[in-house]
Amino acid sequence: MSEAAPNVIRTAGVMHSAMWNVIGRLAPVAVTLLVIPPLIALLGTARWGIMTIALTLVGSFGIFDLGLGRALTRAIAEDIAHGREHESADLALTGMLTLGGLGVLAAFVSAGLTGLYVDHGLRISSGLRIETRDAIWILCATAPLVLVNAALWGVISAFHQFRAANLINIPINIFYYVGPLLALHLWNSLCAVMLALAACRFTMTIGYAAIALRVMPSLRRARAHFSLLAPLWKIGGWMTASNITYPILSYCDRFLIGAMVPAAAIAYYTTPLDVIGRFSIVTLAITGSAFPSFARSFRVDEANTRDIFTHSALTIAGILFPVCFATAMLSAPLLTLWLGAGFAAHGAMIASLLCCGVLLSGLDSLAAGLLDAIGRPDLNAKFSMVELVIYLPLLALQLHLFGLVGAATAWVLRCTLDCVLRMEIAGRCYTPVAPAVRRLRRLVFLVLVFFGAVFIPRDTLTALGLAATGISLFTLIFWGMVLDSRDRTQLASRIGVFLRR
Repeated sequence: MSEAAPNVIRTAGVMHSAMWNVIGRLAPVAVTLLVIPPLIALLGTARWGIMTIALTLVGSFGIFDLGLGRALTRAIAEDIAHGREHESADLALTGMLTLGGLGVLAAFVSAGLTGLYVDHGLRISSGLRIETRDAIWILCATAPLVLVNAALWGVISAFHQFRAANLINIPINIFYYVGPLLALHLWNSLCAVMLALAACRFTMTIGYAAIALRVMPSLRRARAHFSLLAPLWKIGGWMTASNITYPILSYCDRFLIGAMVPAAAIAYYTTPLDVIGRFSIVTLAITGSAFPSFARSFRVDEANTRDIFTHSALTIAGILFPVCFATAMLSAPLLTLWLGAGFAAHGAMIASLLCCGVLLSGLDSLAAGLLDAIGRPDLNAKFSMVELVIYLPLLALQLHLFGLVGAATAWVLRCTLDCVLRMEIAGRCYTPVAPAVRRLRRLVFLVLVFFGAVFIPRDTLTALGLAATGISLFTLIFWGMVLDSRDRTQLASRIGVFLRR
């Protein structure tokens, strides 16, 4: 145990890496908020709605990952913990080549299904179908880059090189929205938008490859041995099942809405979801840093794993609640200011509900990451399969009965059950985190009680009062009932260090 201890990442290291992940994702948000209104003006509501659906296709490419990206991160992180990083180079190269090949397969399969989806899955005018089909084909061609980037990120995250990676991500993520805006001034077509996005993906691949070669110089001399993937297939197989079901769970609401409501109405759901989903920047930052740390320490230092899990969960909740609650209370005036009163009339309640779901989904993601890291991705996969069977009919029924608000309600309900049940599973499978799970039950209950305020009719002044009162009360309860004395001492110390700096 002591031999491996020096290679274990402690809580402070996880939070430092998480800070860089937050910076990498947060820096482009202001640019994004400024760029979206002129993008909608240039594209029109219908084409903007189609673009948001097309962008979800990038996320669905993860189905073809077969779990290898995350399994690769776990394997390399364990090798580093035991001082065997030089042995990981062949495995890393083999994983990159394999995922690149799977990306080519993903491109052909997705492109083959595009015509069917555009003709029969979207309610759009016949004149827009050719442009939409061509644009999605361009996006499909980026699938190999998406999966190779996933393999490269596995190497980068295993070595905790989040600072270097995010210094590359920041300008690329800014151009992810600025690029399409510039392209539309040259060629007013969805194809121009997708070409700009393809350029971003290619640039990211070059940057990630440079970092991977720097932190793992032995990659230059590595050789592909596909037999090395054999130990990963067992874990990767279950991660594959999760990779198939999770994107379906994450994106099926948008595809189902696209099939059941006019294209112009899709934007009332997808635009708030796209912006509010960016609050998960905090979640992705922390869980992305915690996962390789879990993989390094869960066998050799249970106390460290428990501390990382506990502090990560409390940090996610402590940061996200004020942001999500204030946005939920002020959704109508914020949407009015940003996109106009007409958009706010349709999207305000949807935005309020989605805020609650994003917060709970963050805690769920941490528990899912722990289960993957300790070698129990089978539980995540089985859980997601059962959930999919329940969620799809519920979503369709809610959408049919209550429209877009019903779809948002179904999404929040799914996030709530995900969070509660997966936390319980994590606590039973890895008992060192069981005390943290017991505290988090109270936290989830508090969140649900406070977010009941979204159903209170409110004008702008009332919304401001509710937001201020709710955040103040939650902070007092969080400090007194959720944090223990050790948490309070550490938090006060870190705040003091931050203020001095």
